[in-house]
Amino acid sequence: MQQPWQPHLQLGVVHNMAFPECLGGDGPQLESLKEICYDPFFEAVDVGSMNDPAVRGECANLLRDCQMTVTFACQPAILRHNLDLNAADAAERKKAVSTVAGLFDQAKDLGASRIALMSGKHAPGPAAGERLVDSLRQLCKVAKERVGLPLVLEIFDYDMDKKALVGTCLTAAAIAQEVRRDFADFGLLHDLSHIYLCHENPAQHLPQIREHLVAVHMGSSVSDRKHPLFGDTHPLFGMPGGDNDVPQLRSFIKTLFDIGFLRPGRRPVCGFEVKPPAGVTAQTALANMKRTWQKAWWTL
Repeated sequence: MQQPWQPHLQLGVVHNMAFPECLGGDGPQLESLKEICYDPFFEAVDVGSMNDPAVRGECANLLRDCQMTVTFACQPAILRHNLDLNAADAAERKKAVSTVAGLFDQAKDLGASRIALMSGKHAPGPAAGERLVDSLRQLCKVAKERVGLPLVLEIFDYDMDKKALVGTCLTAAAIAQEVRRDFADFGLLHDLSHIYLCHENPAQHLPQIREHLVAVHMGSSVSDRKHPLFGDTHPLFGMPGGDNDVPQLRSFIKTLFDIGFLRPGRRPVCGFEVKPPAGVTAQTALANMKRTWQKAWWTL
């Protein structure tokens, strides 16, 4: 495509995936965030919890002054603490809701425009979905009243790695439709890497969530169970044995145009989620994202 991408979207980065030493809420939060904020290629960033209030304040100032669009990601905390928003046990479910809600003030501190989260473990039957909808409604209410922010639910996989309840576009659409009866600003987030782990492809399945989709991630995955980086590991684009490279990203972008997610003036966030493997620097991962994007865009 000869047109610039900026009228259509905001490119972003998932901060604590590019810099995994920050995943737990500590590490070089400010120093690493500067590498993203000072790069005009990126206009948006997903940030996670930051344990030190002073560091969080410095990061908030940086994000504000660099005019970044910020999404606050609860997914790392959910995975780290093994929280399940659709658990059959009521006490476990209550703990998950309370813990996630406890992060909302950090989202506000950091200037986030939305809060992202994920479902609990995959379970058969409709009851788990009903429990998830109830938890999401509780969290939407808290987020609206306490910090004035909407929630977005990320689609993962249901039988490969994370084994989440919301692991297909069909399931995600049904959940989103129920939650949006009461909270119209609730939305869905999908990731190019998760699409293939869900045994789906962009052209067939993204249309199922077009009315609910508010943001996307772009990364790779490894579907080969024998590969040392099997699963939702977000390796570099083009890595031998990985699922995604320029052709898959190009197909993903094309489908986002086809369903109307990308169109001039709307400018949703399309954030890269790539984790540098052992022995690879974050700078290499950032360069990998940018060059893969440019090749995919130019050859649309």
